[in-house]
Amino acid sequence: MIFSAALVAFGHYFAFFALTAALVLQIVLLTASPTIQIAKRIQRADRAYALMALLVLVMGLLRVFYFEKGADYYFGNSYFIIKLSLFVLVGLISAYPTITYLGWNKAIKMGNAPELSIESALNLRRALHYQLVGILGILFCASMMAHGIG
Repeated sequence: MIFSAALVAFGHYFAFFALTAALVLQIVLLTASPTIQIAKRIQRADRAYALMALLVLVMGLLRVFYFEKGADYYFGNSYFIIKLSLFVLVGLISAYPTITYLGWNKAIKMGNAPELSIESALNLRRALHYQLVGILGILFCASMMAHGIG
């Protein structure tokens, strides 16, 4: 059981760091005039981001309900509630870039690079940065929980 708990914790941490890396990659690659190749890389990074977010959620729920301290402990901790709320908020913010990237498919299939206005690129970058700030908030809440605060 201890080994299983350790593997689930590892999966949770791995997915969280991979999610963050995929988000940072999107920030680094995004410009107002991406090439077809860059647009495809951004789309792949966004898919990886979504997959890792799902893995974070699944592994996190396993930890809450089957491993660690139990659901009563976590749902009784205000930092856990904030952490979970931030996770949902970050997920909602991530819908904007994802929908935008999906809209690029038609242009890419036709062999054209997606067209972004400077304002759209700035809005996308802003959404990506807001997600990154949300992730920092999640890490802060996790640290507080780990030290029994909340």
